[in-house]
Amino acid sequence: MRKDPTLEQITELMNELDAYQKRTVVIKIGGNSIAEDEHFLAKITKQIKFLQSNGVGIVLVHGGGPQIDQALRAKKIESSKTADGRRITSPKAMRVVAKVMNDINREVVAALLEAGCHKDKILYAAKHPRVLVQAEPLDAEDDGIHNRSGKPKSVVAQDIHRALQDGKIVVLHSVGIGSDHKTLFNINGDDYAMAVAIAIQAKRLVFVTNVAGVFDKNRRRIPSIDEPMAKELIAAGVITGGMVPKVESALWVVKQGVGGVAIIDGFKPWAILAEMLTHEGFGTLFQVRLG
Repeated sequence: MRKDPTLEQITELMNELDAYQKRTVVIKIGGNSIAEDEHFLAKITKQIKFLQSNGVGIVLVHGGGPQIDQALRAKKIESSKTADGRRITSPKAMRVVAKVMNDINREVVAALLEAGCHKDKILYAAKHPRVLVQAEPLDAEDDGIHNRSGKPKSVVAQDIHRALQDGKIVVLHSVGIGSDHKTLFNINGDDYAMAVAIAIQAKRLVFVTNVAGVFDKNRRRIPSIDEPMAKELIAAGVITGGMVPKVESALWVVKQGVGGVAIIDGFKPWAILAEMLTHEGFGTLFQVRLG
């Protein structure tokens, strides 16, 4: 039997939503999530439509790892990765990366249109005449000659701000452009999203993953973490492995002026709204200071 929402719950939702009025949220989704679940984009874009309709600025950043791997195999282009899992992108592979990213970008836009968004209210990378993130090579000695894997150097924040002020949803992929304004670079999607969030001083950066945040030693979700608490959890061995750099990166981002960074499980129904619009949230929120 369905329970009707209480007045307290409705009041909480309205108060939280009011706090996001004319503020911006950067949402990062991975290529893995798009590839794993054919309904994933529909779930995400319905929530984005709701937020946009209620005065929240949205920048959506997507990756495309599995789709790129598949396209490279189809073209028999060898691909390798560094020890920390970052792709080594040859100039030949970069042409494939750019095409795949543009294809996914259009797929995301199609899902937004299906959710009820208007095409003239979407700015998207596949159509925009400028690449909005300038990149520099990951390997400074290579200078992009053999490896087109890069990292963010600067963000054309004014174009993003202008689109948001016009009420547009901004849909970006993690391809950057070099200082020569010609050479394209493949950027890690999380790094790209963090750079954009910092440049526009977003209220929230939400990493939509398949993990419901950080858990304590009893496997209970921790709703909020600040730096002192994170250090204690790492020292106690509660936060381990690949989650350690994610936590450290999230805390670094909030120190740069972003209001908070959340890690949520995007496969759960309405996960983005539940994280943003309830006190307890739906994942783990990283802040400069708790309280």
